Amino acid sequence: MSKSAKTLQYLNVVLALALLFGAAYVLWLVVTQLLKFLNNANPSFSAAVVGAMATALVGLGGVLYTQAQIKRRDIEDAHRSRKVEIYKGFLDVVARVMAKDNKNVSLEPISDQDLVNFLVEFKSNIILWASPKVINAQLNFEKVSSSDGNSLIAVDQLYKAIREDIGLSNRGLDKHQLIKMYLNDPDEMDRASASNSSLQKTSLTGRHE
Repeated sequence: MSKSAKTLQYLNVVLALALLFGAAYVLWLVVTQLLKFLNNANPSFSAAVVGAMATALVGLGGVLYTQAQIKRRDIEDAHRSRKVEIYKGFLDVVARVMAKDNKNVSLEPISDQDLVNFLVEFKSNIILWASPKVINAQLNFEKVSSSDGNSLIAVDQLYKAIREDIGLSNRGLDKHQLIKMYLNDPDEMDRASASNSSLQKTSLTGRHE
């Protein structure tokens, strides 16, 4: 940073502090004079003035609080709309991947390169917009996929995290209910889970023997 730029920055800080202290001093003078006036005035008049000021301050506080709530709600709605747009793109891509071997579905298959490009962009978007739960679910999905685990279960968990992030409830949904909606045979997931559990029990029993 050049010397002139540093000097200008210093002057801006000094000016801002001077304005702040000046405003505080003026406010102190006004409050002091008002208190003197009320102290010398008729008690009933002073009480009326204080009551009016209190009512005005309460009303002003209520207005400011309402405006802050409205602004916060507008920001949340804008964020939610952006999240829905990002997540909808992800759901569309997953649907295309899962439907590529289904001749009854006319969705256009997605190439491996397009899938990679989309996932890179999706990761960038969720870093900026998603909740920690969605990010953790996405990382778990990648871990399971790379280790040849049951990626469908990981996708189901990611879907639930996405729903929570946009304000939807998962209460009442059975296990793996979301991913089952993409399967021709929804019971396939239950059979796969039961089979995995049976294999794990057999493996554990073998270790103990």
